[in-house]
Amino acid sequence: MEVRLFAALLPVATGGLLFLTLLSRRVPWRLAWIRSQVVWGVLVVGITELLSPWQALTRSTLLAAWGLLLLPLAVLAWRRWPLVRAEVRAVLGGLREDFGLLDRAVLGAVLTILVITGLVAWFSPPNTWDSLIYHMSRVAHWAQERGARPFATGIEVQNSRPPWAEFAVLHLYVLAGGDRLANFVSWFAMLGSLVGVAEIAGRLGAKRRGQTLAVLFAATLPMGISQASSTMTDYVVAFWIVCVWVETLALQEPPGHWASAVMAGLAAGLALLSKPTAAAYLVPWAVYISVVTWRQLGLFRAIPRGAVVVGLAVVLNAGFALRNISLYGSVFNPNEVALHRGPLGSPRLVVSNLLRNASLHAGTPSPHVNKVLARAVLLVHEALGVEVNDPRTTSAGRFRISLPSTHEDLAGNPLHALLGLALAGAYFLERKRYRGLRGGYAAAVAGSFLMLSVLFKWQIFGSRYHLAFFVLGAPLVGRVLEEVRARRLTWAVVTLLFLSAGPWLLSINSRPLVPLPGRAYVGSILREPRERLYFANGTYLMGPVTEISGAVRRAGCGQVGLMLGGNSPEYLFWVSLGAPEAVRLEWIVAGTPSARFADPAFQPCAIVCERCPEDWSELRGLKRTLYRGGFALFQP
Repeated sequence: MEVRLFAALLPVATGGLLFLTLLSRRVPWRLAWIRSQVVWGVLVVGITELLSPWQALTRSTLLAAWGLLLLPLAVLAWRRWPLVRAEVRAVLGGLREDFGLLDRAVLGAVLTILVITGLVAWFSPPNTWDSLIYHMSRVAHWAQERGARPFATGIEVQNSRPPWAEFAVLHLYVLAGGDRLANFVSWFAMLGSLVGVAEIAGRLGAKRRGQTLAVLFAATLPMGISQASSTMTDYVVAFWIVCVWVETLALQEPPGHWASAVMAGLAAGLALLSKPTAAAYLVPWAVYISVVTWRQLGLFRAIPRGAVVVGLAVVLNAGFALRNISLYGSVFNPNEVALHRGPLGSPRLVVSNLLRNASLHAGTPSPHVNKVLARAVLLVHEALGVEVNDPRTTSAGRFRISLPSTHEDLAGNPLHALLGLALAGAYFLERKRYRGLRGGYAAAVAGSFLMLSVLFKWQIFGSRYHLAFFVLGAPLVGRVLEEVRARRLTWAVVTLLFLSAGPWLLSINSRPLVPLPGRAYVGSILREPRERLYFANGTYLMGPVTEISGAVRRAGCGQVGLMLGGNSPEYLFWVSLGAPEAVRLEWIVAGTPSARFADPAFQPCAIVCERCPEDWSELRGLKRTLYRGGFALFQP
């Protein structure tokens, strides 16, 4: 395992060498970091799309592909080593200079957050419910098929959702021979976002103090901390959107190189290839960059740059889009579009979504205050003549304002929302003080929250979709907060932000370092066996899944058929059965769009069926030998 983990560091080393190469060309270090990660993201897409049609995405081919990329970069870094060393020393020297006590405290807090989230990412396996249903399940299927191709499944989102984050996980999964590093895709997205936040703050006129405060604001977001140690994809989206804005702001400053336009287009493409919610952030950005470029260059000179940006984004998404068009007749599964499409043409319904989306970050520790806030939202809905849980605007859950939650799907950012509103008021009262703070950027960030309410229905788990909004707002918060002259007040804000992050740093329900009584689903991740931690969000499944998997292994069966529900944590069976290395898993489905990809030569020696009729004693010539917790096992 240790050798495999070392091999999995090849892609990480490639990203590091890309950074050093750009640094040696005297690209400012934060911009070099952003660009190296964008190029790395494109390489992940290129390698995956190139190898998948030939079913050649194996450990040996990935080693060869990343090795071939690593070698010339290493040679180039060696040849430019004097320049690289000088630039690294300059960067480190700059980081050590002019740091006051407050700045050091802020950076220490951020470093602490990164270290703790990294420890949680290492010790905890992927166990969020969506990860078990489709994020990790699709990765396991691709590893088994040796390529990111459509496969037969009863959970269509495994095929239909944008795949970039899972592409990156797939490379680490195959190289490491397991999911030990899977959570680090989101962790690196958090790290990259913090670098980008500092860069954006600087380009908005913030000095060092404002930049460090902006980074702290982003680093302490409860939803961000929750996602940084998981395989959820919202921090990945946030990172690519941050990259888009870094390059856009760089494009506005002389000499406005084409490189920024190219990088912005690639980052936008990677964002769309990670999650559909990226569209809500890219629409205001597209308006912003169109207006700015038109003013700078004029219409005829702006059109080629716009075409490049759009063209690069389209090319990156071409493979995914063509597969979905072949499978569903459109870029996105029509059933999913119908489930999540927002109230595009109804202002009243958009206001309903706006209010309820904002309320996801309004929960206080007082149930009485929460009831008053919820009642206010209900009164506005009555005035609008709209049902608060109208199915035209709601895709999952019923409206409520709850206590702050350490559940990874429900965590809101109430303190950050309140601080942001307060500082927005301060900005509007004294706008002349904030030179360099582009109003267009602030308007685009606010517009992204509006677009989330226009394009997508509300759901009780929707606070995760707002992560990029809060991350993009962090540079604005830092820029305004550095103008506060009362140092005690600044210290109080810094202390409050860091301490408020504690419950999510230490006690996420499904992967706690320090379990909270009555909230934790399992014991400390430092003590619990990894096998048990997989079941943290569904402990009732541990008995049935392990018992069925044990029976399959004892029978020496190497081909297992799956007949599960559409919301079933399929990945638990992959882990418990030792698949795909020890066992081959295939879905047995009919009537779904992906059923045509079923392997006709597949002959299962065991079938796991969820919620099958209890009077089924036989299935495909196999007899029922076990029935536990709603799962039936059929064997010879």
